[in-house]
Amino acid sequence: MSSENPGPEPSDRQALLRIDDHPAALAITARLIADARRSLCLRSLRLESWLLDAPDVLAALRGLATSGRDVQIRLLMHELTPPRDAPERLLTLAQRLPSVFWFRLIDDPAYHEDRSALILNDVGGYFLRPQGDTVEGSACLQDRARARQLAHAFEDAWERARPVTEYRALGL
Repeated sequence: MSSENPGPEPSDRQALLRIDDHPAALAITARLIADARRSLCLRSLRLESWLLDAPDVLAALRGLATSGRDVQIRLLMHELTPPRDAPERLLTLAQRLPSVFWFRLIDDPAYHEDRSALILNDVGGYFLRPQGDTVEGSACLQDRARARQLAHAFEDAWERARPVTEYRALGL
């Protein structure tokens, strides 16, 4: 997906897209968030400001979080980003909507081997970066079979991760 291409047309929703630069990563992330109905899963090595504090991504997160549809946005990290270094606007939004945003930290060594980053919505869309410290990856707006596989792996890691209270207002 080149940076000039705003994204696939609706008829291409099942096409596998190659993401190889920051503009394309930002565009597909915003699109996946906007397409989500009630659930969004994000897995990253750490909270990445370039991605999570980008205006289009934040606008999509705000829109989903305030949609009034009993939404849940779960963020799973390998490393705890100190609050002072975390994406400030994302944390501000999460602190205003603590029943929507949930943070967990992988602390089980079995799950530290998987260094991938993932954005997964509840309509079968995903953006997977096999090497979480790079921007390159693949995405699809609607591939329910692959999304189920990714969701299963995310759920396993989520259930064994510890809740992160450091990002809550007043540490609550």
